[in-house]
Amino acid sequence: MPKFSLKIILSGKRSVPVFAGLLLIFSSAAFAQSLPVAPKPTGSYSVGTQEFSLIDNSRPETLTDDVNDKRELYIRVWYPAQNVPADAKPQPIFGKQTNEIAEVLAASLRLPRGALNFLALVPSHSYPDAPIAAKGKFPLIIFSHGYYQGFAAQNAVQMEELASHGYVVFGIGHTYETVLNVFPDGRAVPAGKPLLFEPNSKANELTKAYTESKTAAEKAAYARRLVLLSPAIDRLRVWTADVAFVMDEIERMNAGKAKSIFANKLDLKRIGVMGMSFGGAAAGQVCLKDKRCRAGINMDGRQHGDLYANGLKRPFMFMNNETQDTGINRDIFQAARSDAYFVTVKGAKHLNFSNFNLFSALDRGNQILGKIPGDRMEKIMSTYTLAFFDKYLKNIDSPMLERSPPDFAEVVFSTKR
Repeated sequence: MPKFSLKIILSGKRSVPVFAGLLLIFSSAAFAQSLPVAPKPTGSYSVGTQEFSLIDNSRPETLTDDVNDKRELYIRVWYPAQNVPADAKPQPIFGKQTNEIAEVLAASLRLPRGALNFLALVPSHSYPDAPIAAKGKFPLIIFSHGYYQGFAAQNAVQMEELASHGYVVFGIGHTYETVLNVFPDGRAVPAGKPLLFEPNSKANELTKAYTESKTAAEKAAYARRLVLLSPAIDRLRVWTADVAFVMDEIERMNAGKAKSIFANKLDLKRIGVMGMSFGGAAAGQVCLKDKRCRAGINMDGRQHGDLYANGLKRPFMFMNNETQDTGINRDIFQAARSDAYFVTVKGAKHLNFSNFNLFSALDRGNQILGKIPGDRMEKIMSTYTLAFFDKYLKNIDSPMLERSPPDFAEVVFSTKR
């Protein structure tokens, strides 16, 4: 069978070869009869969802040539719902814009147009504009996606799981650095120039020096310089400002100053921040810089920014594939001055930390995803994410945060308290 090479930079990795056989499987009639199934949330609430945009008029958009542009973000929200009509239909797994996302992803992977349109046939468990649950105030989670080909709903399975257990989750589409934002007025804004993936000889030199360092002091010196390299730190500060702005707007919604179903429904003393890949690095930076963050999770992102030099001061969890088991994230974990967790998943690759797990049956050559079964990986991510936020936002202890349970043999678990 002839082969061809594709480039994938979904969430911060350089490139992954994908074979033509994968395309044949994607477009086969057999696959159409065996669509992947999104795991059903385990909580007691139904899940509602909304989408809208927010414009920060105080910040110019630096990624366009129009000096009058202001920073605009796409927002997708999942929340505890009630009284969902019996005939209500859930959205596709990645929301109203699933078709558009599928087409852009197909083009970026050099697949035929429509090769990924089956995504629109995979239902989520989220119901558009369902009534929000009436009981109580809910803790808040804010999510940032992977860089460039990530998107606000890329971890929808975890968002639904959290919402079903009584959390309100805001996913941010960081405009021009997400695969596609389709705003509610119909504007489709694709990713711009991938700044983080431009050749950087200085970063390569520092990475080599860090790896070859013989002492902890040498490693620390190189790491501090490495994690503050531009443009990574420049974009990280923009994403951190994005999250802070969304928090400000959520405060306005909760206070009834902006029209929203969330008025007086959020407990803003219980805010968690999480993200995947570069979005995970943003979560770490936010939890360092913004006191509103009570706890955070970095899902397989190398921790750029100021956290290395300043240390963890709030409860934090690193979730990693095996190649991240050593290095900067491990150093930060070891030096933590707060409760900290390090979860390594054996058999996972970088993209397993997104909902691409739903397509693991297609990746028979393990070119994109690791060997771990997709449904298993989804369960691990959802279980640890829920346990962590339950402990630090709801004061609910879990044995999951004490040791590796025997039924999760793929997990290597460490904790510092």
